[in-house]
Amino acid sequence: MAAGFARSAVLLFLALRAGDLVALAAGMWFVPRYVSPEDIGAVLPLTSFATFLSLPAFAFAMTVMKESSWLAAKGERGKIRSLLAGVFAASGALLAAVVAVSVFAVPLFLGAMGVEDAAAGVLCVSAAFLGCVAPVYTDSLQSLRRFRALAAVEALGAAFRFLVMLAAMPFRALAGYFAGQAALPAFRIAGSVFAVRRDLAVAPEPFWNRESARRVAISFLSVLAYQAFPMAASLVEQSVLRTALPGTDSAGYYMVSRFSDMLYYFTFPMLLVMFPYTAAAARRNEPTRPYVLKCAAATIASAALLGAAYVFWGVELLSLMPNGADYAGYARFMPCLVAITALTTCQVFYTNSEVSAGRFGFLRWLVPLHAAYPAALWLAEKGGLVRSLDGILVFFAAASFLRFAFAALGCARRQPAAARCGEI
Repeated sequence: MAAGFARSAVLLFLALRAGDLVALAAGMWFVPRYVSPEDIGAVLPLTSFATFLSLPAFAFAMTVMKESSWLAAKGERGKIRSLLAGVFAASGALLAAVVAVSVFAVPLFLGAMGVEDAAAGVLCVSAAFLGCVAPVYTDSLQSLRRFRALAAVEALGAAFRFLVMLAAMPFRALAGYFAGQAALPAFRIAGSVFAVRRDLAVAPEPFWNRESARRVAISFLSVLAYQAFPMAASLVEQSVLRTALPGTDSAGYYMVSRFSDMLYYFTFPMLLVMFPYTAAAARRNEPTRPYVLKCAAATIASAALLGAAYVFWGVELLSLMPNGADYAGYARFMPCLVAITALTTCQVFYTNSEVSAGRFGFLRWLVPLHAAYPAALWLAEKGGLVRSLDGILVFFAAASFLRFAFAALGCARRQPAAARCGEI
């Protein structure tokens, strides 16, 4: 089991490097090259806002991933087929709801962020929704442990995204960027449906009944709470960065945070692989903690290496980006941002493993923390206590440390058996 987990993680790690190269090109070359300095700082808050609108789709996808992982662990592929049939129909209903809300909400947010390109807002919401729905499809490959097919979908999707941005951004920079963001999940959906068709070419077995609907509903609401508060906190963070700081500071944050996001390229494959393994372990009443600890250790080690590199060569690396030399003064934030990202990522490993096991007790600390933290940041900004990037990062660092500390305490406790019917 451990050898299979390691092989799958390495396979995805190697295959996803193509996607990482495109993400690097998008964040570190396309955006600085084509998007005006006045609009660069709007990229992150726009993305956070659109992702928040698409939250129900994301929560639904994560719920389905847990259910399909449990069914796959028992070899019940006929039930997976019936599950996905209901999921695909529900995705259409969610899309209609997101579009209806976006018609009213997006123009208001674009105005608040100082963005005049309405097409960018439409494409941003489309990219966020597709990005949240795509896991419904890719997770079917993940739960069936079809990691080779998943790697192929990711690599080819990255190439498609690159071509879309290459064609569109020279003409409509911000809209072209979000068109590329939408292209990748759209390809993931199409590729996953094609790849999984043979695995699910079995007679459907009954899945939906009163008990399963109740379990899915409770799990969905729990996952919704799990994601809503962190996403709202992120939206407040990015909005404060955009509105409370000069445009140069928000653009500088965007530039240096691209380097801290490199840590995700090392950790995301582990997150993809870990979920079905922890779900299967919980189903067998085995501990999920070993998977979390291994992933957290790899994350902290990678962050230490990146942070050390940024201490010595941060200015030089930043200067490699188009117009990067203009933001050399912000290179000093790079090691701090890597540490913040590492602590938050470790928390995500723990909470995702709990979700895969059907345990939601962590909501007792996650919800209050993610309600109090953005409120404190917003009040500090409105009260004039936060007027610099240094002050905002103090809040970011404190929140990430608290998330990590609560997750570490939860991981250290004795793990209960997998919950039944979505119990919290």
